[in-house]
This record gives sequence, structure tokens and C-alpha cells, in this order.
Amino acid sequence: MELNKSNMKKIALLIAFSIALYLGLKNLYRFSELAGIVAGIFEPILLGLAITFILNVLMRQVESRLLAPINRRYTKNWPKVRRSISILITFLIVIGIIALILLILIPELVRTITSLTNNIPSFFTELQNNLVSMENKYPAVREYVSNIRIDWTNISQMLAQYGQKLANTLVGSTVTVAANLFHALITLVLGLVFSINILVQKEKLEAQTKRFLFAYFPVKPAETIVRVCSLTNRAFSNFIAGQCTEACILGSLCFIGMQIFRFPYALLVSVIVAFMALIPIFGAFLSTCIGALLILVVNPIQAVWFIVFFVVLQQLEGNLIFPRVVGSKVGLPALWVLAAVTIGGNAFGLVGMLVNIPLCAVMYTLLRENVNKRLEEKKLKRQLPKEE
Repeated sequence: MELNKSNMKKIALLIAFSIALYLGLKNLYRFSELAGIVAGIFEPILLGLAITFILNVLMRQVESRLLAPINRRYTKNWPKVRRSISILITFLIVIGIIALILLILIPELVRTITSLTNNIPSFFTELQNNLVSMENKYPAVREYVSNIRIDWTNISQMLAQYGQKLANTLVGSTVTVAANLFHALITLVLGLVFSINILVQKEKLEAQTKRFLFAYFPVKPAETIVRVCSLTNRAFSNFIAGQCTEACILGSLCFIGMQIFRFPYALLVSVIVAFMALIPIFGAFLSTCIGALLILVVNPIQAVWFIVFFVVLQQLEGNLIFPRVVGSKVGLPALWVLAAVTIGGNAFGLVGMLVNIPLCAVMYTLLRENVNKRLEEKKLKRQLPKEE
């Protein structure tokens, strides 16, 4: 290779890239700390972008469907105020949904706490009677239990010391908790302000981004970046819509099933199930423990049957409802939805579960298009079986 100015520049860039890659891999553990620092600095902006992305899914439906008759009838001054009205309606819908859930959940939660408070003494009385009955029925168990010596004085002293330490810790952390709450409130307010500003001028920001890309990148890479961003936006938007739909379906099925089998706390448990279903595939399992513990105090046998019922319902949801509802929304086959959730959860936990499905949908779409393109170039597309 001739060592001219151009080649020397390429060699220098290659050496610099190799050094940077080596240092990056060597200090890979520091990236999480750096990411945390950067996220802390830009926290309000990142929160605003997240709120914008979620609200934009609903706002598009408000603009294109709810306000469709007005869009067709008024074309002069209406476009100037349509965005502001759409944002206002979107926020009112979100606030209304939250208020409706709280109006349903809080009275049910109060009734549940009252019922649990009334049932706990009878639960322990029944448990004690069962233990006495078991001792009378099985003398060997009674003899074994009678040989057990428990130092209740030592246990009470340990609990008292632990309670005192916990109280001191809570008192000492009051200032920290108040500061964290104040910081969270300020971050939320700033995030909402950023979100509203982005929603108001999202078309302008999109145009500025495209102008920047085409100004500083070659045309073909810029077109590829725009296309991938469009696919990603569509995949994440469809995923959010599908996830909310799936949560509503699962919560409704849980409520209907609990009413049929006469399980207690049907409404409260179903609302919890719907919220936990926002965690793909595995989130519903967390609801089993909550529902079973609530029912256990009322009727232990019903708690066991609830676990059986919910395991069956979760299998139905995880293998039939979720892959088809969410998978059809993001354009990802059911098998790959399960694979994406499993891999994302094992690699990055809850965030990996939520993010990996739309990312896999984008990669699946790009890979499928590339495969079709290569088969067309090799003139093999017609000779091979088609996708079902």
C-alpha cells in the first residue's frame, strides 16, 4: 500500500479507533457510572422525551380521529389552534383515566384493609385451632413441638433494638427523603414543560433534525438513519398501544374469572393485575403473590385455587394473548416476541423486557427487507418458499 497522505490519514484513524476501543473495553465497568452521571444531568429532558413519546401516541389519535370532522370542515384558522386543543384533550384524557382508577381503587383498598383487619384475628385463631387439632391427631408432632424451646425474652429484646435503630434511621433520613421528593417534583414539572413544548412544535423539530442529518452526512446514510428512526418510532408507538390493550384484556379476564369463581377482592386484584401486566410476559406472575396473600387471610383454600386459576390465566395471556396482540402491533411473530422478552429480561432486567420487543421488531423488519433484496439480486426469491 502506498504511504500517501490519504492512506496515512486512514492508518492514523484506524490506530486511534483501536486505542479508543481497547480503552473502552478495559474500562467497560465505568460506562454504567458515566451513564448514571449523564442521565442525572439530563434527567428532566429525558423524562420530558419519555412523556412526549407516550402522550404523542394518544395525541395522534385525537388529532386524526377524534377531531377528524372539524379537520375536514374548517381549514382556515383551525390548523393554528388544533395542536393546542389536541394537547389539552390528551392531558384531560390521561388525568381522567388516572382519576377514574383512583376513584375505583381507593375505596376498594379501604374496604380491603378494613376486611383484612377484621379477618386477621379470626385467621390466627383458626390457625391456632388447626395446630392444636393437629397436635391431638398426631402425638409425635405434639411431642416434637413441646421439646422446642423459644427464648421469647431474647426475641422481644432483639425486636425492640431493631425497632429503635429503624426509628433512628427514619428520623435521620427525613431530610434526605424530603429533598429527594422536592427534586422529583421539580424534575416532573420540568419534564412536563419540555414535553408540552416538544408536542407543540414536533414537526418543526423533525424538520430541523432532517436538515442537520442531510447537511452533515452523505445522502444515502442520512436517508438510512431517517428510515430507521421512522421504523423505531412506529415500532415503539405500536408497542405502547399493544401493551395497554393487552393489560386491559388481562385485567378484564381476571375480573370476570374471579367473579365466576367467587374469589374475594376481585376488583382490587384485577386492577393490580392490569398494572403489573405492563411488564411483558413475567409481570403477571408478580400479581399472583399479591392476590394470593390477600385471599389467604380470608380463605386459605381459595388462595390455593386462586394460584391455580391465575397460573392458567397467565399461561393463556403469555402464550396466546400477548404475542398476538403486541406482536401484531409491532409486526413481530409470536415466537420472536417471547424470545425478545426472555433475552431482554435476562440481559437488562425490566427495562430490557420493555425495550427489547420494539428493537427486535425494527431489526426483524430491516433483516427481512435485506434478505428479500439479496434473494432478488440472486434471482432466488421465486424459487424459495414464501413467508406465511
